[in-house]
Amino acid sequence: MNDNDRRQYSIDLDIDLKSLDLIKENKYCIIYVADTPHGRRIVKKYKGEDSSLVKIESDALTFYHELAQNDSDLMDSGVPLLREDKNLLCIGFIEGDAFSDVLYRARKDEVVRNSSIRLMRILGRVIRTIYDTTRKPEEKTSPFIFEYFYYCSNRLHKMPILGDIFFKKISEDSIEIAGEFERSNIEPSFIHGDLVFKNIHVKGERLGLIDFANANSLSHPLNDICNLSFALANMILPKSFKTELLEGFHLGMGKLDFPQSVKRFYYEYHRRRWLMLKLTSRNPVDFMQGVRGLLTFARHSAPEIMMP
Repeated sequence: MNDNDRRQYSIDLDIDLKSLDLIKENKYCIIYVADTPHGRRIVKKYKGEDSSLVKIESDALTFYHELAQNDSDLMDSGVPLLREDKNLLCIGFIEGDAFSDVLYRARKDEVVRNSSIRLMRILGRVIRTIYDTTRKPEEKTSPFIFEYFYYCSNRLHKMPILGDIFFKKISEDSIEIAGEFERSNIEPSFIHGDLVFKNIHVKGERLGLIDFANANSLSHPLNDICNLSFALANMILPKSFKTELLEGFHLGMGKLDFPQSVKRFYYEYHRRRWLMLKLTSRNPVDFMQGVRGLLTFARHSAPEIMMP
């Protein structure tokens, strides 16, 4: 623990941080867990002078608090404490286990397995509620979505050896796929932005969402749905269990029908994003996961596997 940081953050946030322990650091921020007189908190210190990222996460957490405080199935992280001028954010700690850990336990425990399917139904209902309450008919999809789609496509195309074998025309067809999507004039809505199982905490029959750093108010539920689906596809779980989990999720969401061009875009967005992150990683485990995915679930195929 850096005691100077603890004292300074206590002053900046006007809260007594009795401890400050590093969780992780990335190129955007440093993340700590802290003990306070009001319980454990997450403290995030964003790097640089630009406060746009910390403001986006704070706004997203405020929205989640407003949603969770009236939903008995959700665990609430409370109102975030923001010091925008200091690029500093304090967030209520959501207890429980990462849903990813729960799913692996479910392989040998039928009770946990059935509970996980019920939790997926809750998650589907929550994503549907978010979509229904945040749709913006007069707005267009965030330009960032397209920029990142092109970025992932180009990175894959330029990969040595694999690029020529598997992604030779991926940059060209990205323009076609994005163009068809834009012509659909789909209504954008709020998304979590990194809806994977490690960012869902589970305690009993309740769940809580964490890490809204990639939230976007002008995207689409298929963004979160495809992200979650690729994360599930990559997990070493029985195929029948994965099917039951997705069925529970879609049952919770209820019937939704989106244009094929929208399904195709977000499927390809996350297929390319996932492959780019895995295949360009210096971690050999990530790279091998990417190769396995490229040859199996992350092949160029119909998006119905993600969204029936």
